[in-house]
Amino acid sequence: MQKPKLYMKIGDEAEFDIADKVKGLKYLGDDSTLASTNQLLQVPGIDGAVDQYKTYSNYQVPAKFFLRFGNWQDYKLAKHQINRLFSSREKIRIRTDTEPAMVRFVVPNPPEIAPAEPEAHYTLFTENFDNPSGYRYSLYRSDSLNSYGEDEWQLGMNLPSDGLPNYHFKSNSFKVYNASDITIDPYKQKHDLRILFKFNGPQMKLTNTTNGTSYTYKKASNGGEQIILDGITTTLNGKPASANTDYGTIALEPKWNNINVSGAVSVDITFSFPFIYL
Repeated sequence: MQKPKLYMKIGDEAEFDIADKVKGLKYLGDDSTLASTNQLLQVPGIDGAVDQYKTYSNYQVPAKFFLRFGNWQDYKLAKHQINRLFSSREKIRIRTDTEPAMVRFVVPNPPEIAPAEPEAHYTLFTENFDNPSGYRYSLYRSDSLNSYGEDEWQLGMNLPSDGLPNYHFKSNSFKVYNASDITIDPYKQKHDLRILFKFNGPQMKLTNTTNGTSYTYKKASNGGEQIILDGITTTLNGKPASANTDYGTIALEPKWNNINVSGAVSVDITFSFPFIYL
């Protein structure tokens, strides 16, 4: 039976297998539980309650470990190294070999570590990572999907069975595939969605006819300027340019979204976002 692996990435450091950092440490797995809240409205004089909305809450990821050590000195050295790794002030990106193409961005908590019994040469402990977003994300962004190939992705990621979708477009009508479990909404939920575009024409309006969301860049462009809608903020060649827009946003429903472009003669558009999983 294959031993489970936990890969960690702290800040800008390279990703590593935690078992390679601490002698005698083995990762045993984790099994977190999704947390959500239903907001209900009580109306005086009416039975029951009215469903208002659902939010997904932060939750903990309990990662279980086994540590074997030869003597007390080995134990103290290993414990110090574990505490050093799990006392980071930065968020840690974690993923496992069970779900190699999905990651969480977590905040560590120093675990309680002690020998299993007096004079024992092993210990079992649990590291409870806090997952502030309540989500899992795809390891790679949508626009790098085809760079890595289908063997870099995994089952359960909602990808189409007939091939990997494209996220770079040069036509005025196209479809964007959102493999997430939920709607990507940069306005209401602050989700990560970057739309990079160049266009030639007096203005450019993007409309997602699947859900009615739209965004308009109201000034003319010659096709050589790089414009980026990053969430709800627009830049022109790296400088603030939200004033050139109608302050609209684009949201992406799960699966296929029909996008229409108007006002531009030619376009070059890339949709870049991580897929979000519950």
